[in-house]
Amino acid sequence: MVVGTTSHEPTDTLGASEGDEPSLFQWVATVCGGRVHSSTQASGGNRARSWAIDVRRPDGEIAEVFLRYAPPRPPGVEPYTTHREAQVYRAIAGLNIRAPRLIAEHPEIQAILTDRAAGIAEYRRLTDAPMKQAIADEVMTDLARLHAHPAADIVLDGGGQGPRIADHVATELAIWRAMYDEAGRPDPLLDLAFSWLDDNLPDPDGPVVLVHGDAGPGNFLFQAGHLTALIDWELAHLGDPMEDLAWFSMRCVMEPVPDFAASIAAYERASGRKIDRQRILYHRVLVSTRVVVIRHRNVTGEPAHAIVSRALNRRLLVEALSDASGIAVSWPAPIAASVTDRSSLFAHVLDDLREVVVARSTDSQVIAKAKNAAKVVKYLAAWDRLGAQVEAAEHQALNMLLARDGSAGEGLQAARQSLLSAIQTQRVNFADALGYFAGQAVRDAQLASDASGGIAGRHYPALSPASVSGQETP
Repeated sequence: MVVGTTSHEPTDTLGASEGDEPSLFQWVATVCGGRVHSSTQASGGNRARSWAIDVRRPDGEIAEVFLRYAPPRPPGVEPYTTHREAQVYRAIAGLNIRAPRLIAEHPEIQAILTDRAAGIAEYRRLTDAPMKQAIADEVMTDLARLHAHPAADIVLDGGGQGPRIADHVATELAIWRAMYDEAGRPDPLLDLAFSWLDDNLPDPDGPVVLVHGDAGPGNFLFQAGHLTALIDWELAHLGDPMEDLAWFSMRCVMEPVPDFAASIAAYERASGRKIDRQRILYHRVLVSTRVVVIRHRNVTGEPAHAIVSRALNRRLLVEALSDASGIAVSWPAPIAASVTDRSSLFAHVLDDLREVVVARSTDSQVIAKAKNAAKVVKYLAAWDRLGAQVEAAEHQALNMLLARDGSAGEGLQAARQSLLSAIQTQRVNFADALGYFAGQAVRDAQLASDASGGIAGRHYPALSPASVSGQETP
């Protein structure tokens, strides 16, 4: 979570708030023994809204707190609630790690209150490479300390049971498979990934640990060149310590660490044990699968984000499957594109958004909306140039794949349905299917390239100086 820089004037009422928010702020004031002095809503977060709040007590002291609130949602299979996050905070209380402290849990509403850790989360904005590396290494040190804590007595809602790491990884797999199934929209790549994860479940010796479940840049705070807090514990669960290293490497795709292999070495020094590279590669598949499931379920999200996220994260999932399975895939060359009669219209709209709307506006929301609209226009322009060729290439690739088991469909939609059935019934060879999805990822990436900007070519970072993660894509 990133706390915005615009503070409110001192206030006694919250008339602009909606739903449960007025009563929540009153609850915060009561818990802290004072009156809400100011509040600033945080940006980010997929499941909860958050505010940095200052409460002035009668003696003039200011209590700096952080409120997380999950609005009501229909009943579902997802167990990750703020009340469950409170269980996590109670489990880590007193550990030698830098994290916020739980102050209170709302007795009725899905809301928790913690103290407000110092620092900011904008890791990508740091330009001092040695400082960035030192902060990343400190995060690894705290993760090692977290993983050293016995977890046998920790109980979390919806969590797994059993003495082995494999028991808890299997529980997480079941949770995310249920979340995928709940969406009611089958996706052959996700079916392939879940099947591979089930078939290759690691069963290592060693104690079950509490894992952060979303560790890495964006989910820690820093100040003056040092880590101040690990934040956003909503996905924490019992499991394999190597999963947190996989999450860290996933988050490095968006906010790179100067030398991720050096951070892995920092974890090894702090934990006193060598990493298990193959288990990290397994968990990269699981982490990528989770991220694709989140996007798959979030059908009402910002369209521009959906375009960029889908292209990037589906490719990363293919790369993770290739790395973990040891099956190299061939990435086809991009499709040659040419301008159309409509290309100048798209260019005109983009010029207006950039040079008129963004350049002349001082409203941050208008600017953000215009930039997102520009990404959508870029994607539509790419579809105008490439759409027919992409679908033709897709159909040809599907027919070549499905011809091997005699289930090719006559049309594109029929072929896609046949692929889904073939994967669900394991009639298609895994390596062949992975090769098809690599081609699909290249085509999706080409369509989203202009909208994606610099992240279009990002990959998982290397785990060691000599290792190379992911395949180079055009």
